[in-house]
Amino acid sequence: MYVKSDGTHLVTDVVVVGTGPGGLSSVGSAVASGAEVVAIEAHAKIGGNGVLSTGWVSFVDTVMQREQGIQDSVELFMKDCKKLVDESALIYGLVWDEKLTRVYAENSAKTYDMLTRRGVKFDRLIKRPLQTSVDRLHAVEDTKMFPMAFESDFAGPRVKTLLECKAHRLIVEHGEVKGVRVQPTDGSPQFTVLARKGVILATGGYQASPSLRRHFQPDKTVMGIYPGLPHCCGDGHLLGQAVGGDLMNMTMIPPIVAVPSQVTESAIAVNSSGQRFHDEAGPYLDRVKALERQEQQRAFYIFDEKTLKNKEFYVNQMPGPKVAADTLEELATKIGIPSDALTASVQKWNAFLASLEAKEEVTGRVQFEDNRRGIMEGPFHSSPMVSGVSLTVGDSSPHKPCRWLTSSVGLFQACSQLETVPEALLLLQRWAVRILVEALSWAGLLERLLLLEKAVCPIRKRLLERLLNDRSQRACP
Repeated sequence: MYVKSDGTHLVTDVVVVGTGPGGLSSVGSAVASGAEVVAIEAHAKIGGNGVLSTGWVSFVDTVMQREQGIQDSVELFMKDCKKLVDESALIYGLVWDEKLTRVYAENSAKTYDMLTRRGVKFDRLIKRPLQTSVDRLHAVEDTKMFPMAFESDFAGPRVKTLLECKAHRLIVEHGEVKGVRVQPTDGSPQFTVLARKGVILATGGYQASPSLRRHFQPDKTVMGIYPGLPHCCGDGHLLGQAVGGDLMNMTMIPPIVAVPSQVTESAIAVNSSGQRFHDEAGPYLDRVKALERQEQQRAFYIFDEKTLKNKEFYVNQMPGPKVAADTLEELATKIGIPSDALTASVQKWNAFLASLEAKEEVTGRVQFEDNRRGIMEGPFHSSPMVSGVSLTVGDSSPHKPCRWLTSSVGLFQACSQLETVPEALLLLQRWAVRILVEALSWAGLLERLLLLEKAVCPIRKRLLERLLNDRSQRACP
């Protein structure tokens, strides 16, 4: 049930901090085990960044793949992962948990089945030939299906869901995590939620926290545009590290061009000369590099009225001013590019789609709308290409230095280390691995969730205290 705090302290079996898909699945698993749950969410709705994501999830050997004659396997998945991990390690210096990756691969088809039973509909497979050996990215019909799939758990009698509340501190007594100190975002008095069985951190990334990003990113990118909700300030990272958790892969904050993939399927990008210059649906890093090569890094996405109407939710997420005009010539004049070049670029794109060829030879593009509809219907629209950062990858380490805080009451992290695999391959976006826990028993969930060690060095502790105090004194930018 959804409740509003009146300042009363609460006691429950399990506390789940964050209700993105990691928190959704954690709550669902706890309810299935018969536990009572208090869910804490900073946003006004459950679902987190899962709702704002592409909704593309990597599953292995599913019913959808087999129906389309695609032969996938765990070993093929692992091979693809290793290739992209090796490539990204040259940039970020990654630690890859191969064992956990395999656990995900081996259970992902079960996760797909569980989600579909709960009403999540996957309607097609996305082509990513430079990242995957076979088509395995499953596109959800509507990302709002993720929270809807678990709504009955959150609205049910075993769960108390506290919206617009943030976990301020973990409560530790005698080396054991006992609960969470909670701060409502409206400034109401803090209150305590004690947990008889454990606290699960599923707070998402830290892309909205300049303080954390400044520690791990070059200065020029610290204030870059980021995707998703402004509440992703690394709360779980700081809370866990404050009681001894270790962090890994924190420097992997991949650059992107800020555009939802649903829009790129229906759009092209042109530079200041009105010419196309890359595969708009290609690997994220390739898009960033292509934009950097353009004069003054100036380029625009071009799409039509039907795309705007069909995908308005995603178009509204694109940064920068949107420009509209009744004709392509008028649009070109408004954004300051040659009208004949823009018209020619759109005509060539439409002609390619009408040809039914599988691959565009000039750019190598293979991903577009299934109906191959061109940019046909005015008014026509543009949105500037803007570089930013993707979802953060760094998280608590699941390796040997981490251990149980206690055998009965402790701190758990929703599993996310598969995100050390590049997002272009897995597109897990801090939740696909976590959703896997729904396919496991509650006991299995606890075995697989990360336990954090309790010792922390004085220097790091002082740093964390400063960060936490800073966060409590002002809203996260």
